[in-house]
Amino acid sequence: MFIANTLLRSGASAALISWLVVGCGSAPPKDVLSQAEVAIQNAERAGTSQYEPELLSSARTKLKRANKKADDDDNEEARRMAEEAIVEANLATAKAEAAKEAKQADDMKKAIEALKQEASRQSEGR
Repeated sequence: MFIANTLLRSGASAALISWLVVGCGSAPPKDVLSQAEVAIQNAERAGTSQYEPELLSSARTKLKRANKKADDDDNEEARRMAEEAIVEANLATAKAEAAKEAKQADDMKKAIEALKQEASRQSEGR
């Protein structure tokens, strides 16, 4: 009888702990949703609509789904989707920045080549 009562109590304790953990983990993910919104706004400012429109669109879609899941009290799924939106927005930002820098480097190379050609023509004309 003692063993049965101990098992029941420990089972109840385990159930209570799991309920608390799940309860804490399923709080509305307002912070992550806000972070996703900021990440998308930063991505928009970085020019991702020009360089990485698909990633930006995907991030927006995931944020919309995350907000819908949060409204439906599916907070774990909302958190997961918001985190994915953050990752995609940050990736789009990084790719857009890299593309802009590559374009600037290419423009610089072209300008240097044009200057070299102009200098060569000027030295030939002397």
